[in-house]
Amino acid sequence: MTMEDTHRRREAVETIHDVVSAMRAIAAGRIQGAQRALAVARRYEAIVSRGVMALPAAVRHLPEPAPGAKTLMIVMMSEQPLCGPFNQELLPFVERRRAELAQAGPVEMLAVGQRGVRLLASHGVEPGDVLPAATSLAGLRDLVKRIALRIAGEYSAGRLGAVRVFYNRHRSISEHVGTEAQVLPPDLSALQSRAREPDRRFHRYLPDATLLAGFVSELAFISLYRIAADSFASEQAARLVAMDGATRNTERLLKELKELEQRERQGEITRQVLELMGARFAAR
Repeated sequence: MTMEDTHRRREAVETIHDVVSAMRAIAAGRIQGAQRALAVARRYEAIVSRGVMALPAAVRHLPEPAPGAKTLMIVMMSEQPLCGPFNQELLPFVERRRAELAQAGPVEMLAVGQRGVRLLASHGVEPGDVLPAATSLAGLRDLVKRIALRIAGEYSAGRLGAVRVFYNRHRSISEHVGTEAQVLPPDLSALQSRAREPDRRFHRYLPDATLLAGFVSELAFISLYRIAADSFASEQAARLVAMDGATRNTERLLKELKELEQRERQGEITRQVLELMGARFAAR
C-alpha cells in the first residue's frame, strides 16, 4: 500500500467516523424524546382506565367475538437498519407465540417496519399486511392512528377475537426484552386492580354502553401509542449502542492508519535522503 492509498483510506474512515458519531448523537436525543412521550402516554392511559372503572360494574361487559374470530398479531420492528440485534432478538419470541396461538384458532399477522419484514420473510414468516414503522416521534401518532382505525372496525364487527402486540420493551440503554401485550379486549380485571377509586362526582350524559365503547376505543389507541413509543425508545437505544461500538472501532482504525501513514511518510523521507546521498557519491 502506497502513502497515497493510506491517505485516501484514512480520509474515508474519517468520513465514516463522522457519520456514525452523528447517528449516535441523534439516537441519544430520540431516546429522551421517546421516554417523555412514554411517560405522557402512561399518565393518559391511567386517566382512561379510571374512566372505564367509573362506569357501573353492570355495564362493563365487552362484546363477544363471532365464532371463528381471528387473533391479530401486531409485530413492532424497525423501519431502518443499523440498530444491532433489535429485530433478531424479537424474532424467536414471535415465531414461538405464533405457533402457540395458531393452535387455538386462526391467526393473522400485521408487521410494522420494512427492515423487520425482510427478516421475517427470510425465516419463512409471511405477514398478512405490512405497515412502515415510524422513523421519528412525529410519525408515531400517525402510525398508531392507522393501526387503531383498522382494528377498531374489525373488532366492533366481531371479526377480531383479540389483538396482541409484540415489541421490544425498553429497560435501559443496553437492555430490551421481547414483550407481548393484549390491546383488545382490554383486561378489565387488571384495570380495576391498577385504577384508583373513581370520582363519584362524575356526571354521565351519554348511555353507558356508548361510553364503554368510547373508552375501549380510546384505551386501545393510547395503549398502542405507549407500546409504539416503548418500541421506538428500544430501537434508538439499540442503534445508540451499535453506533457507539462503530465509533470506537473507527477511532481505533484511524489511530492505526495515522501511525501507518506517519511510518510511510518517514520511510519516503528516508528513501529520498538515500537517493540524494547516492547521487552525490555517484557524481564524485
